[in-house]
Amino acid sequence: MKIGLIERRLHALASNWVGDKHLPTIIRQLNAAFEHSIIYFSSNRYEAEYYADHSVIISGQYCPRVRGYVPENIIISLSVPKEQKKVILSKKGARNLEMKILRTIVHEYRHRAQQRKQGTIDIKQYKPAKNIVGNLKRLMYYGMPDEIDAHAHETTVESAFGFLNINRLRMAHKISWRESEAIFMYRKYFRKSDPKVWKKFLKKVYKNSGVTNG
Repeated sequence: MKIGLIERRLHALASNWVGDKHLPTIIRQLNAAFEHSIIYFSSNRYEAEYYADHSVIISGQYCPRVRGYVPENIIISLSVPKEQKKVILSKKGARNLEMKILRTIVHEYRHRAQQRKQGTIDIKQYKPAKNIVGNLKRLMYYGMPDEIDAHAHETTVESAFGFLNINRLRMAHKISWRESEAIFMYRKYFRKSDPKVWKKFLKKVYKNSGVTNG
C-alpha cells in the first residue's frame, strides 16, 4: 500500500478521534479503513507516566508469511493508560496519534522490504563498545543497521507530511521527543557514545528526503 494512501485514510479518520472515545471504536474504524491490506490493529493497556497529548503509545510488528499457514501481516497496537476508560484526545492529540500510526506503519513496511531483500530480518547486530554506559538493550536495538534504516524512513515521512521541518535537522540537538521520537532517541543514545551511528542515521534521513547535509 502506498504511503500517500495510508496517510489520506488516517487523516480522514483523525478528525473523528477528537473528544472522549472508546479505544475499541477507534480500533474498529482503523481495521475497517485498512480491511483489504496486510495491516491489522489491536489494543492494549500500560501502567506508566505519559505526556499530555501523547497518552496513546503505538507499537508495531511485521510478521512474514509462515509457509502456507500464516499470511504476512503488520500488527499495529494502540496502548492507553490502564486507569483510563476512554481515550481523551484534543485536536493536537488526534494529530499526534495520526502521525504515530503513520510512522509506525512506514517503519514496519520498511522491515518488510528488508526481509524481502535479505531473506531475513536484522541479520547484522550492533555491539556497543565496552566503555559505553547506558541501556544496553536500547543501544543494541537502535544500533542495528535494519533499525537505523527503518527509523530513518519513519523520520522522513514525518517531514514529508508536515509533522517535522527537515531543516530543523541542522539543529538536531534541539529537536524534542514530541517533535520526533527517532531523532531524540538516536541523539540520546549515540551522539556522544557512538557518533558514527548518529551520523549514519542523519545521513539516511537526508538521503531519503532528497536534501544534502549542509
